[in-house]
Amino acid sequence: MDQSVFRITKLSELQKNSDLSLAVACRDIDVRNVKALITGPHETPYEFGFFESWLTNLQFAFKFGKEYPRKSPQVTAITTNGGRCRFNPNIYANSRICLSILG
Repeated sequence: MDQSVFRITKLSELQKNSDLSLAVACRDIDVRNVKALITGPHETPYEFGFFESWLTNLQFAFKFGKEYPRKSPQVTAITTNGGRCRFNPNIYANSRICLSILG
């Protein structure tokens, strides 16, 4: 198994964590396409929000290339209400996401 597939597959271990604010899943036939469900943190404007990733329902698409982890995954916001909704300053209505804050 190549290193990128191994790292992505390890994401499934998040399901075993007691923290219920994040759930991650992928199909065995294509582990490079990941879906996640994130709940908003307590005492924030996002509290009680459900953010579904393919991260209301704010949806993201994660696409991990063969260069992962050397190259970041492509992340696209799907739920933008036809380009009219922006949930966060780093998530644009045109589906682009700024990940630079992650380092």
